[in-house]
Amino acid sequence: MASKMSETAGGRQDGSELKTEEVISVLSHYDIGETRSIRVYFRGSSKSPKALIESDTGKFILKRRGPGRDDPRRIVYEHAVHDQLRDSGYPVVEIMHSSRSKSKVVRASSGIYELFRYVKASRCEGNPVSVKCCGEALSLFHEKLMEFDEPSPPVRGFHAITDIQQHIERYAKTHKSRGRRACRTIIDYYMEAAQKVDQMGWDQWPKTVVHGDWHPGNVLFGEDGDVLAVLDFDAVRWETRTSDIASAILHFGRYVSALRTDEASTWPVNVDASAACALMKGYISKSRHLPTAMEIAAIPSLIIEALVMETMPVLIQDGQFAHMDALSTLTEVVSSIERIRSDSGRLISSLGAIVK
Repeated sequence: MASKMSETAGGRQDGSELKTEEVISVLSHYDIGETRSIRVYFRGSSKSPKALIESDTGKFILKRRGPGRDDPRRIVYEHAVHDQLRDSGYPVVEIMHSSRSKSKVVRASSGIYELFRYVKASRCEGNPVSVKCCGEALSLFHEKLMEFDEPSPPVRGFHAITDIQQHIERYAKTHKSRGRRACRTIIDYYMEAAQKVDQMGWDQWPKTVVHGDWHPGNVLFGEDGDVLAVLDFDAVRWETRTSDIASAILHFGRYVSALRTDEASTWPVNVDASAACALMKGYISKSRHLPTAMEIAAIPSLIIEALVMETMPVLIQDGQFAHMDALSTLTEVVSSIERIRSDSGRLISSLGAIVK
């Protein structure tokens, strides 16, 4: 049995950490041999703490599902999506079954847990070839799930969220004039973007199961430079595929931009056009249904919506975002949206030229 860790398996300061005794108790439900070590695994959301397990039979990642992501209906749906992809030959990691019930989850008083087989891999390097591969993988994800017929439980995306305006308005009252103005600007930009997307035909665009969180940390590469595994199905849902494309362009575009400038932070957001084009080239190379001109034209507005919904709910709940205080976050969100708006014409033109 592994020795007790010096602190906790999660190492967080927000009360969400995995404790050694908790990990050992959950692992007793699996037949993975003798546990040799349990280490902190910091990747991913702090609300879903993880531990890296090494045992006689290999390495595994233990994850406790975060609040709001522990609905049994959601879990069943996510696992069905995972199985569909696995059976089609799509690269996903193995979810381990418990030894007695053969379930893919273990329920305990402290939460719901999943155990994944660890894969040795690297992250997207950010060059055009690797970003194009990520676009190909996203397209195949969509293509393989367009006929998926399991009913999707309700999951909130980022487009046209009806109550975001009132939440931001209430939050604005906690700030002085500068913060209030920033909140008002963010509301105006979000509502304008959502209206544009609806007018362009959101309801008529092709739907599929979308990944919902397509960023560089969720696409792993093997030594041969190919995509080895796609991770994190916590946000999968039945929706217009363009939401995934726009979100991917946001995340990969800002990631590559940060790499180009040697900045550790992806704030303020600057969507690298070459990365967006590489992603789109990969996407259309594997798609049977090319994005329409209207879908392409809506991408900057969808990026704005995604950016607002990525930051504002967290800011309202926690009072800060990442390592930024509230006013800094609001300022960065406004400046990022304004940059996206300013660059929207060039981005649409560049992406449109690829699809033609």
